[in-house]
Amino acid sequence: SVMFGSIAKGTTEITHFLSGADCLSTISCFQKMGVSIEISGDSVIVTGRGLRGLKKPSDTLDCGNSGTTTRLISGILAAQDFDVTLTGDESIRKRPMKRIMEPLSLMGAHITSINNNGCAPLSISGTKLHGIHYTSQVASAQIKSSILLAGLYAEGETKVTEPYISRNHSEIMLKYFGADVRTEGTTACIAPPQE
Repeated sequence: SVMFGSIAKGTTEITHFLSGADCLSTISCFQKMGVSIEISGDSVIVTGRGLRGLKKPSDTLDCGNSGTTTRLISGILAAQDFDVTLTGDESIRKRPMKRIMEPLSLMGAHITSINNNGCAPLSISGTKLHGIHYTSQVASAQIKSSILLAGLYAEGETKVTEPYISRNHSEIMLKYFGADVRTEGTTACIAPPQE
């Protein structure tokens, strides 16, 4: 919800917010890219900057221990007009990221593992993306969401087919935000919106 609110136009209010370390890592990353995010108790107010409103951070974005943050934010960052480095704690720097690097690269993304081990830290050079139809070998909401988020910025439609349907929280929430998302069997599709 923080990610989608950050790239949406207007203000998003999130209630019953779980202020765990992963969610706070996500907030920190988007604050470093110029998004105003205020926490008040278990509520969070995100003043979205729109699809093209993120700013180049002055330093590396630290995803902490959050694999979800690392993988999903990569889909958004792949299409920005700036370069960025993503890292995380010792555990994250051992988690496999090729599973999102490969499909994002097929979309035209410039994303590399700095240590050439398929893990963070990741160097992402934002560029123009194009839609793909990606067939995932595993059912993974993180892989699917990363590709769909990149699809918000891609030219043409983006599709992800899984062996069976993984969690669909991203698709449900993206619809609420106005995105053109639909499901056909085990395939999720997204078309790039104007805003």
